[in-house]
Amino acid sequence: MKLGDIDVVGEIIDLNFQLLRTQILLEEVLKHNADTLKLPSKEAMEEINEFAFKAVQNKFPNMNINRKEDKLKKEIEEIKEKREL
Repeated sequence: MKLGDIDVVGEIIDLNFQLLRTQILLEEVLKHNADTLKLPSKEAMEEINEFAFKAVQNKFPNMNINRKEDKLKKEIEEIKEKREL
């Protein structure tokens, strides 16, 4: 299924695979390095988020993608909670 010039189904499948693989990898790294791991600062996380946001905007320039601050803050808090487990 295409939306404009985007293969929506292909993108969803690809992104789900990449997200799950990244999540599993991150969980393994955290699990095996919990004692010595230095986590990114709040400022570094903000830079990472900004970089990722701009990358998505650049990938889909015709989609008029805007930031939803509350959603990002919630996602960051969920990552922090998982890290504490």
